[in-house]
Amino acid sequence: MTGGREALRILMALAVLGAAPLTAQSWRLRFDAAAQRVAIRAISPDSITEAEVQTGPTGGPVSPDGFAVTCFNNGFCQFFRPGSVRRGMPAMASTDLTMWGLGVPGLRVRVHARLNTDLAGEQAWAGTTPRLQVTEGFAEYIRDGLTVQGGRLLDQGRLGNAGLGVIDGARAALRLDRLPLDLSLYGGWGMARGTVLPVTSPAVNPLLDYNPGVRQIVAGGSIGARLRDVDAMIEYRREIDPLTNYMVAERAGISTQLRPFKRLSLVAGADYDVALAQLGTAEATLAYSAPRLWATVGARHYRPYFDLWTVWGAFSPVPYRGVNGSLAVGVVKNLQLRGRGEWFRYEPTEASTPQVNAKESGWRAGVEATLTPRPQWVVTGGAHTERLPGASSVGVDARVSWHPRDPITLSIEGGSLQRPLEFRFQDAGLTWFGAAASYHVAERWQVGATVDRYWESRDRLDAAAFDWNQWRLGLRASMTLRSSADRWALPPARPAGRTP
Repeated sequence: MTGGREALRILMALAVLGAAPLTAQSWRLRFDAAAQRVAIRAISPDSITEAEVQTGPTGGPVSPDGFAVTCFNNGFCQFFRPGSVRRGMPAMASTDLTMWGLGVPGLRVRVHARLNTDLAGEQAWAGTTPRLQVTEGFAEYIRDGLTVQGGRLLDQGRLGNAGLGVIDGARAALRLDRLPLDLSLYGGWGMARGTVLPVTSPAVNPLLDYNPGVRQIVAGGSIGARLRDVDAMIEYRREIDPLTNYMVAERAGISTQLRPFKRLSLVAGADYDVALAQLGTAEATLAYSAPRLWATVGARHYRPYFDLWTVWGAFSPVPYRGVNGSLAVGVVKNLQLRGRGEWFRYEPTEASTPQVNAKESGWRAGVEATLTPRPQWVVTGGAHTERLPGASSVGVDARVSWHPRDPITLSIEGGSLQRPLEFRFQDAGLTWFGAAASYHVAERWQVGATVDRYWESRDRLDAAAFDWNQWRLGLRASMTLRSSADRWALPPARPAGRTP
């Protein structure tokens, strides 16, 4: 069966799912679909014998046809050739359904499902498998400060935002207004970090020998305090392999928000890896907000996190520490200027690199401006640069949007990016130009299309240099349906203190 036919069948199933709430008292259904024609170009490994190696123009070893090679003293030398161009048409369709008024006060049902496929049938684009993914799906009951949920749940806390927040299970939350505290407990079966796929899925790890045999059991909770100028929350989460009864992960986190003055706020948080007894990621940001001025300054300590069942933790990844800041200024009514910057440094890796001078620090910065000469026109332009260990980049981009009528938006954009890739390419440049259009059809429909042209060159001193240009075409559509109960207009406004 081709990818297009299989996609059509699943889309019909989603349509049936959307028709189910017609008997419910109140419901809302949103359907989104998008597709894009793209091309990718990979690399192909190759090898030659040491006897075939020649000396290149720069004095290094090359193959007879001019590709730089790496020899391993085993009689053979390896190198990579530019692969053939593969064209695909990745497509996505999603359904977001919410139902309430089901005969039980406080009961609500929500389902969000997504379909991924490659309409070209070649599966050339990553992320198109598995085809059908249920991002979220649960029943919720709320009464007197108590919230109970069951199904596929997303955790919006600190540990959840770190990619640990999807479970198939249940959650109960209690809001105590008198204290005031928020309590939460949850448990169930976990997903792979940062995905809605179980760890047993082949899409998570192609090396099936290292995948766990069963899904991990997850349990955790949180306690939060809501004061006048302070919000704080403490979280805990633990994951267990039910086959071995070994711990997969154990983490704790804290987050807080302070509002000492009217225009000033401080947001800070940290998480701790209990299993490895080390600090994970921590950050603090001080923000100031005024009608025409918004500024932030912050600091960050970042350490990558891996579950204990993976092999990546054995490489002892080191954290980095950095400072960052941003500034947005409304110079005049129709002009806003923005800037941002960050500097960071990695901790010593304690690894010896006698032949390479490895960098341990880097920085990035960018500026941007938005001009609104008339209500129908918006002009945005910016520049950015990065100097990072192993790579760097510098680029500019601009966008012009025109809103001639309420349902129509037209825009053009373009830019250029230069990114020397250390150890791979001497210089890699990209220039692009594109146009987009969107149209709102009444209240329910929205359609759009994009067309982009890319010019890319990757320069090296050997035969691995190549140019790669392509067109990209995209289409998207959204449809929103709702019951009559969700269309009630808001009552007329009335002065404060006056009864209806």
